[in-house]
Amino acid sequence: MNIKSIIISDYLSSLKEDSELDVIFPLLLEAMGFSVLSKPKETKGYQQYGKDIIAVGIDEDGIKKRFYFELKGGEDRNINSHVFNKQDGIVESLREAKYVDYSFSNKRYENLPLKVVVVHNGELKSDVQQLFNEFLDKEIRQSGKVEAERWGLSELTQLFDKFLFGPYLLTDEKQVQLFNKVIINLNAYENEVNSDFENLLDSILQKSIKCFTKYNRKNILVFQTIKLISFIIYSESEFTYNNLLIAKKYLTCLVMKFWYWILKNKLDIPNKYSKHINEIIGFYIFVISKYLEKLSKFSLVYGGFYYEKGGRYESIGYNIRTFDYIDYLIALLGDSTDSIKEYTKYITNVITANPVLYSPILDIQVNTIVLILNLYIKANDFVNAKFYLKEVLIYLQWIKCHFDYLPDANNDIENVIKLKVTGKKPIYYSDSTSPMLAILLEYTAILDMEEEYIIIRDLVIEKNIDLGLFIPYYSIKEDFLADKENDLEEQLFSKRFFNDGFQKTIMLKNLDEKKLTFEEYKQFILVQKEEFVYEYRTKKAGYGFLIDIAHIYFRTPFFPDKWRCNID
Repeated sequence: MNIKSIIISDYLSSLKEDSELDVIFPLLLEAMGFSVLSKPKETKGYQQYGKDIIAVGIDEDGIKKRFYFELKGGEDRNINSHVFNKQDGIVESLREAKYVDYSFSNKRYENLPLKVVVVHNGELKSDVQQLFNEFLDKEIRQSGKVEAERWGLSELTQLFDKFLFGPYLLTDEKQVQLFNKVIINLNAYENEVNSDFENLLDSILQKSIKCFTKYNRKNILVFQTIKLISFIIYSESEFTYNNLLIAKKYLTCLVMKFWYWILKNKLDIPNKYSKHINEIIGFYIFVISKYLEKLSKFSLVYGGFYYEKGGRYESIGYNIRTFDYIDYLIALLGDSTDSIKEYTKYITNVITANPVLYSPILDIQVNTIVLILNLYIKANDFVNAKFYLKEVLIYLQWIKCHFDYLPDANNDIENVIKLKVTGKKPIYYSDSTSPMLAILLEYTAILDMEEEYIIIRDLVIEKNIDLGLFIPYYSIKEDFLADKENDLEEQLFSKRFFNDGFQKTIMLKNLDEKKLTFEEYKQFILVQKEEFVYEYRTKKAGYGFLIDIAHIYFRTPFFPDKWRCNID
């Protein structure tokens, strides 16, 4: 057995039936050309009568047939006398599959020959081998109307190698090595995604063909491969390491690369592959939701995200961890207004339990503050919006006045650690310009908070703080663009350093060197509302939340349209 087969066999043997084998097996069937008509997740809670998966496809003899697949995994993956005879075991399932018909919406399928297949990611034990084979002959095959067979670990390994891993995922020795290194080192990088994983994705997507005008199996395999990788990363994270943070960071990387590829291939508009795209993004939503759900039990406990054994820098880790939780929690909500009152109430309770959310340490954490404020504004909860903004501004004023620093605009954790240890700003610590204050000042105008505006205006002038906003060149003239191969969205989903823009300096004095009054400042902001407006293809495709995820993942500051949409 070569290394590829060992990888596949070891992986398949680890799968449980519920939410593992029954998720990945339909991918195999689709790659084999089957039409999958019913999946376990669609019939969960209903009597399945020995039909975990129902499909129609061409059998090895070239005849089109109905297939009833009965899946056994986890503790039942090895078929012994107990698994064979127990309630909901092999005997009971196969009898139900034979005697209880499935009602097809397409009546043409009802007349096709029927084959029942027992699928298990293990072995058929010797103590029941003869009984199993005789049962198939005498109970299932005897009438001549129903065929039956078994696909065990050996058969599944060959099928996955031939139809999924072989054709695309592990097409050459380099991909085999990359995949193996990713799985082995999945838990080795605390905060970063293994570069081997990024190289593997690049290898798969770059080798995909450019023309998607035809709906064919080779094109479908691109999507099936991404689904398969997503599922493997999730299952390893959840069931091997019991750490969904791994799945979160790896699958976010995957979705960023995948959506960039979608945009480049113009597949963001409705097309023949939309079903597969939806499934990949849907699975990502499922994993992130599950990750957030696991963390939610800590979120309402005071300081719940603080790790007592985190070491001397845990105050920083606690801060980063808490802001990150809020980032993904609100981003996943997207443009939905369903249950928004409950969401805002929950967010308010999380902030109360974790007051560190008033205390940003990196300038990029203004993205989190924008998400919180926008959520409150969307819910018409202006009381909490104003309270939250006021508390953040009080904190920023306090650290500047008492310790002479603001959140690091270079967004470098090492800088923050050195500041904490020495009490002095390291050489590469940058806070002379504050994009964060520039954005939050605009919120004082949006929320009509004159007192807070005056306090921060005077602080900025007194302490000689420069206010700068990043404005993409797309708002001015595309001739200035350095990257003419990728549009704004394609850059957003592919670059850690989005630099096709300029930093605009915000002045709080007029031409006569007089401080801008609140009314003058509000008029200035009103004029700037249309300074940057962009029609996002991602939003039009129904995945607007991915735009926020991209800003979070690549640590790209939100563009002005993110908050200026609130200006009346």
